[in-house]
Amino acid sequence: MKNKPYFFIISLLLNAVCSVPYFAYGNTIDDYSLHPRAPNNSRVEKARQIFERVRDVANKHPKFPNPQLVVLKSLKNGSKQWAVALEDGHILLWTRAIDASYQAKSQNEEIEAEARLAFILGHELGHLASDDYGFLKRSRKNVTQKRRKRELAADKKGYAYAALSGYRVNFLLKKTSNNNYFLEEWLKRPREIYPPVEISVSAFQNYLHKLEYKLSLFEFGVRLSHFERCDDGVYFLQEFEKVFPAREVFNNQGFCYLQLARQEMDSEHANFYWMPQILDAETLAARIVMGMEPVKTLKQAARRLSNETKDLLEKAEEFLKQAIEADLDYFPARLNLAITYLYLGQPYNARFLIDQAYRLAPDNLEIQGLRTIIFYEQSGNGLDIWSSAIEPLKKRAAKLNAPPSLLYNLARLLDIRASRTFSDDAKRYWNRLARMADTLPKPIRAFVCRQPNTVCDTKLIQHQPPPWQKNWPIPFKWQKISEQEAVMNRLSDWEEPIPIDLSEKLRGHIYQRPNGGVEILELEEFMQMQVLKGDNLGTVHKLSSYCGQPLRQRTLARGVLWSCGDWAALALDGKVREVWRVLR
Repeated sequence: MKNKPYFFIISLLLNAVCSVPYFAYGNTIDDYSLHPRAPNNSRVEKARQIFERVRDVANKHPKFPNPQLVVLKSLKNGSKQWAVALEDGHILLWTRAIDASYQAKSQNEEIEAEARLAFILGHELGHLASDDYGFLKRSRKNVTQKRRKRELAADKKGYAYAALSGYRVNFLLKKTSNNNYFLEEWLKRPREIYPPVEISVSAFQNYLHKLEYKLSLFEFGVRLSHFERCDDGVYFLQEFEKVFPAREVFNNQGFCYLQLARQEMDSEHANFYWMPQILDAETLAARIVMGMEPVKTLKQAARRLSNETKDLLEKAEEFLKQAIEADLDYFPARLNLAITYLYLGQPYNARFLIDQAYRLAPDNLEIQGLRTIIFYEQSGNGLDIWSSAIEPLKKRAAKLNAPPSLLYNLARLLDIRASRTFSDDAKRYWNRLARMADTLPKPIRAFVCRQPNTVCDTKLIQHQPPPWQKNWPIPFKWQKISEQEAVMNRLSDWEEPIPIDLSEKLRGHIYQRPNGGVEILELEEFMQMQVLKGDNLGTVHKLSSYCGQPLRQRTLARGVLWSCGDWAALALDGKVREVWRVLR
């Protein structure tokens, strides 16, 4: 009995050592109820916004599905802590951490401060994602060593989460005026518990190196997707996802599976409407279903989907949902997912997403037109919304800047009713499209030109584009690299090639000229694509003179792609930044 008090004290101490992995005073937010909350100001509000962005991309543990942030005021003579994660899923951030993030005076002060706060908050979210609290509570042996590993792991997660949220984490590796890393201030913690700053810095540098190494895979994945090579492009995107599972990576994979699904559909189904995000699908199946009752909605056509096509659409749905979860305001993924739901015959799901996209871009005529199409697709069970859909489309089609996709969809709906009046109305829109046939994507153009009494001017369509403009020198001819001794001699002076080993049928290399001006994609010893980069590639208004037909335009999340035959030019702010030439 005399020893009981001592055992009680010892057990309390052991519990303290083993259950305080990354907090100071208490386990839940209630333990901090007496601590003063930070007053609202611009920096505190910015910290809250950063937390929400980082939380969106961070991994979630089932115990902590929705972590919450509480900002506390640091007292002059109080604790010197910056941030902690609590057992109940709250994360505390002291104003000391916010002030320290803004200490370095530089040209990029705001950008650097945001990256620092994102890392600090990401570190604590990393602890919650791994349930480090529970792990260290259960682990009674070698607590210090295990905690060091957990702290380093949380550092890595915090760095990755901040990067995935779009913050410039490279600034964390920049030394300040006193020749110290910002991380040295963050990592001024007991050495017996936390890893030395050099180890964390080295881990971050390795991550950046790996990211830089893999970036070319993402870029070529996007390029292949543009040229309807998603069967290869998706492998590149999946490999990049392993190091950077960001919203744009998920969106592009979703786009690819949507593209592959459309290729499996018959032409009437795939091109029932002209969807704004897939305007230049060039390799769609041309076969037309014969002997079936004509479909009047995509919802009806969805019943005829093959299992393979449905699987591809469901894969598209999965990746696009991940893109939206990573950024709730990410416009491209919402639009692509709405289109996917249309093809799956789920217009009500599509309506919810397109309404959200409309709130993000209310003046976009293509979005307005697609909203009307989705509204019509909700017809059924005695509910006929056809007439309610037609009038808004006619009003928008009367505008001078009405996009061709809107005219196409209006003509399709008018043809569905097929009365003489509606047929005459549809004919007017088909003829308007026929007059611009040379600017339409191939499957859309083919459908327009097949309409009765519609004449397309095919002179420009059949005209072969002239040779490449002299300011765009393509370094190599399309031959097997292994059969070109001269090519290999020139490539020997280039950067060390990036190996590609993504599947049994997808092996090769990416070659990069040392000055960054040229990249070559080689698969199975054949050159598949050549890319020119630089500031001397000309301006957009000159592009039309390099092509024997009007250029096709694709708007990206950032920039515009202008395509002609086997090449495409990426333009930013009116200047051509890259030229892609693909092997057809």
